[in-house]
Amino acid sequence: MQKRDAPCLVFGVLLIAVVSCRPPHDDNMAVSPEPERIDLPGLATADPAAVPSLVAPRSSSPAPDDWPLIGEPDAGLTLPIPPTWINLSDRLNAPVMGNRLGINLLLAAESGRTGRSLLAGKAFAGGAYVSGLLVDPPIAAGDPSTALVELLGVAAPSAVRLTGFAPVVSANGVPGYVVDVADSPIGLEADERNDLRTRVALFMPPASGDERPAPWVVLLLGASAAGWERHAPQFEQMLGSVAIYEVLPGAAIQEGNATARGALEGNREQVAADLRPDASDLWTFTIADDRYASIALVPDEPHLDLSMTLLGPDRRAVAELDGGFAGVTESTADVFLAEPGSYIIEVSDFHGDPGRYTLALTLSNQPQHVTGGPIALGQTLQTVLPVDGRQYWVFDGVARRRVNIVLEPGAAAFDPILEILGPGDHQLAVRNEGTAGRPELVADFELPLSGQYAILVRAASPQAGPYTVSLDEGGRLAEAIHDAGDLSYGSVHPGTLQPREAHAWFVPGRAGDHVLIRVNPFSAALDLDVWLLDARFERVAAVDEFTAGGSETVELTLADDGQYVVLVRDFNGEPGDYEIVLGAAPAATPRSAGSLDYGGVVISAVPPGAAEAWTFNAAAGDIIDIEARPGDTRGDLVMNLRGPDGMSALQVDDNSAGGVETIRAFAVPVAGPWQIVLSEFFGDRAGYHLRLERVTP
Repeated sequence: MQKRDAPCLVFGVLLIAVVSCRPPHDDNMAVSPEPERIDLPGLATADPAAVPSLVAPRSSSPAPDDWPLIGEPDAGLTLPIPPTWINLSDRLNAPVMGNRLGINLLLAAESGRTGRSLLAGKAFAGGAYVSGLLVDPPIAAGDPSTALVELLGVAAPSAVRLTGFAPVVSANGVPGYVVDVADSPIGLEADERNDLRTRVALFMPPASGDERPAPWVVLLLGASAAGWERHAPQFEQMLGSVAIYEVLPGAAIQEGNATARGALEGNREQVAADLRPDASDLWTFTIADDRYASIALVPDEPHLDLSMTLLGPDRRAVAELDGGFAGVTESTADVFLAEPGSYIIEVSDFHGDPGRYTLALTLSNQPQHVTGGPIALGQTLQTVLPVDGRQYWVFDGVARRRVNIVLEPGAAAFDPILEILGPGDHQLAVRNEGTAGRPELVADFELPLSGQYAILVRAASPQAGPYTVSLDEGGRLAEAIHDAGDLSYGSVHPGTLQPREAHAWFVPGRAGDHVLIRVNPFSAALDLDVWLLDARFERVAAVDEFTAGGSETVELTLADDGQYVVLVRDFNGEPGDYEIVLGAAPAATPRSAGSLDYGGVVISAVPPGAAEAWTFNAAAGDIIDIEARPGDTRGDLVMNLRGPDGMSALQVDDNSAGGVETIRAFAVPVAGPWQIVLSEFFGDRAGYHLRLERVTP
């Protein structure tokens, strides 16, 4: 039985005080002799003669019968891929694989290595991939070929056009256009430049209704320049067999990981939807020039612990909201959208629970909340304080009700001040931590009178800054967090909670460790609530699955090295005894390769699926350079520098296969035996040359 309807944000914020006290080319298409750079502004204003000319209609051969089909009609397209290719569609999600063109529908690659490179933003040689996308038609789009250029101009401004535009028809009769371009992966935020060629096919399925045009479907068939001639025949077979369908609002996409909810239109719109289990909802809207956006996400069922991410045209997060409460409203006020294009609102539940919610979007030319606005009990709101501004967030209060208010700055250099004003504008409380970037908190504050109250937010100096403010009912939160000690794998420790107390247990973890944390109450009255936070104090997991007397369990694989924190409290603040057990299958320990002195060079190889460590002794204050050079062009080295405590001090993976990984001018903070740990990104065997130097100041 799941039960998580209590406010928990303050519980997490109070942890800061505890932590701060601890130590520290192809035959089917002619190639233009002179590639033409796509230029969006020029095409948008040119006369028809300047629009790239069309070439003869294409004719593609169908794929063999033994090619497996990926995708679903409800998800917009079905596509056959060669039997040796790998379907990566279940690895897609909007934030990680965000594409400037639109929403990802499917992804496949000719090998796991190419797929991993693509997902990680790495360059690849000889590989090939295909990607399907759902695209909102551009605002005031002209003829489709010009619209395709417009889309590419936004998604891939550095792309070079290699061919003319050719009409194409899908296997089920949907028309479109196709063009070849040269660039890195189209629309992806790749960390490195790729020498790729991509066949871009835009299909325009007819809309079943007449209210608005149906979304378009774009197919990207890409390969490295060196491998293009080998893969081009396969691409033609895929194009000859692809089927395109209209994606109706509410269709499951991305192997069921997401739901395409459709486009939001107009400057003010409110919609409602049912979130499916373990899936995200994706809403889109498009702006032609800059706007201020205010968004409210309201759970219509109290168990929902909703989170929201607003992704810009570059598919980077513009705003992220997850106040940590079940049943609360997540909202933004006057988020400035400076880049024209298509935005995505991603809605999900922290636990993957289903439920109904309401989403409201308001777009305006000018900010609507310069001086503040209303805030409701159980609401978390994200906004920006103007320069030298004062914002009043107003709510109705009832005498003797207790409230919690948390003000969290969204930038390390922003130092906001929190005030509570009662009826008659009487100042009731002021909080000023005095340190930029630190949250301000009013916990369990009793309202003296019934009437209108205001949360006043201003800055300690005449500066602007982003922040999040939360208002919630008080009275059931832990008043104190006790440093309960350190946990190691295999350990079992007892604990005793005092009334309205929380315990913080500290766990040193490494990426890849599979952790099992079980907290067992010794009292039938204890209703335990357990959180796991990472080294950045961000919530990784939270469980309160059972009522009083039931054990709670957290099980997951750690994503990063660092000090994790397990928070334990009783749901109602009751005292009692419990036991905490920490088990794990630790990540594989790197084998010891030997010792290394300053000025030393070693030649060795990392075994498949393993890592090896070279140890060197360093003094505090030493300035060091480290260089790891792969033995061939296939090796993709990852270098991790670990301190005497065994924890990672720095991890480097700046280059793709064949690239040299370096650490320059690293100042050793602590004397002792340090380790250079080398592994191969794809888990393959990799030869390497390793050099360690001490730099003379």
